[in-house]
Amino acid sequence: MAKYRDSTGRIVMRSTKEKVHREALKIALAWEDSATKARAGELTQAASVKVLRELMEQSTGEKLKTPSTRDTLNGYLDACKATGGAASTQARYRPIFTRFLAHIGEVRAGASVASVSVSEVESWRNAELAAGVSGKSANLGLGVLRAALNAAKRRGEILHNPCDAIANLAERSDEREPFTDSDVAALLRTAKGTDWQGAVLVAVWTGLRLADMAGLTWKNVDMAARTLTATPSKTDKPLVQPLAGELRDFLASLPAGVGKAPLFPSLHGRITGRNGGLSNEFGRLMERAKIAAPVGREKQGRGRQVRTKSFHSLRHTFVSRLANADVSADVRKALAGHDTDEAHARYTHLAFTKQTEALAKLSSIGGWR
Repeated sequence: MAKYRDSTGRIVMRSTKEKVHREALKIALAWEDSATKARAGELTQAASVKVLRELMEQSTGEKLKTPSTRDTLNGYLDACKATGGAASTQARYRPIFTRFLAHIGEVRAGASVASVSVSEVESWRNAELAAGVSGKSANLGLGVLRAALNAAKRRGEILHNPCDAIANLAERSDEREPFTDSDVAALLRTAKGTDWQGAVLVAVWTGLRLADMAGLTWKNVDMAARTLTATPSKTDKPLVQPLAGELRDFLASLPAGVGKAPLFPSLHGRITGRNGGLSNEFGRLMERAKIAAPVGREKQGRGRQVRTKSFHSLRHTFVSRLANADVSADVRKALAGHDTDEAHARYTHLAFTKQTEALAKLSSIGGWR
């Protein structure tokens, strides 16, 4: 039996389950040392795991199995896939983990996940910023790493999450601008007779992203039920939307397709980015429609300088038109497929006239005459 003061200062007695005095004494001294450090606030996560590992080896001859940081992060990706996480989500997480492991180095990546320190995480986050990553992207990276380590914490592999000690950065990102109604009309006129005309109409009436729009087939359209069903790659959740009258009339004017026949054949299956991609092609359509698209602030390193208007602005247009028509936020979120108020707020751009109307509803105060 070992008799010592625990982390609260209370005298306790515990069985070491050892029959040899010398071995029992080792365990008793380790317990006492850990309790003393805990009372003094000096028992770190790494030290705790070290004590457990030594006691287990002494008691059973077996080593305490704590996964490496690399295995933990890769395991988190596997778990996301196994639980039905969207492929796009895994694609966003993987490079974050790759950069973190590269930052801490091969030796530390292969060490126990319990040894990851606050300073290592903070150093990586600072390196991300130095490489040109925005505050928003740095916060995303920290959040993804925090989630993976929280999963390890729930499994009992770590006692504390080092990410919890690091505060998020103030975010600054280029504001994406919605198209005006006259902009959309100009795009439709310029794209007449091409698949881009239908693409613009679909985006402005459903808010679908470029890749999701390009992937539509006639199977997604139910003219009888007047619905369009799509599964956005970002969320991997089916989204059923009513077909607005103007969009329904346009689709009815097209040669009817069946099943997996592409809704817009010239756009279907093509990449969105890089030279020759759909994004650049839409940019040229904007130029022909004489729609100005100023570039955002200059970026350094991995930061990407973007234009304030692009195909994605049609999603902002969709949400903003609903908001300016006084459609409730809950209905707007359902139509756009947004899960959070924070995400939805970034797409809502109220017209200045709505502010004027709001002020007009207030009564005069008087007293100044």
